[in-house]
Amino acid sequence: MGLFNFLKSKKSPIEEMMAKISNSIFPKGEKDIDAGTKELLYILKNKIDYATAKSIFLKSAVISRISDNFDDARLKSHLQGYCIQHFDEEQIKSFHGYLIALSVAMTVQGRTPSEVRREGSAYVW
Repeated sequence: MGLFNFLKSKKSPIEEMMAKISNSIFPKGEKDIDAGTKELLYILKNKIDYATAKSIFLKSAVISRISDNFDDARLKSHLQGYCIQHFDEEQIKSFHGYLIALSVAMTVQGRTPSEVRREGSAYVW
């Protein structure tokens, strides 16, 4: 068993930190990530592919949790770096609202992204 641990590549401190952040944001792993990705696809009216939506959702969810002041402008600034062309102003606001709902659900109620659902224009858990 020790030999296998020796052969296992060690994670860099940044990789370890990202894994901890990911586990705290997505405690149910792929189930949570899939739920968030599908909600982003809904917000964007399915105009991008699943893999692109997943990448945007993962990065944005992390930014939303580690930013001190995560407002519409902070999200827009983040998206401008690589994918703003997929969003209009209303979609940025909707995505921001969803990310805030996830933060509240997790922080206040201990819910995960897969436990947050849309009812009309609101998110509930």
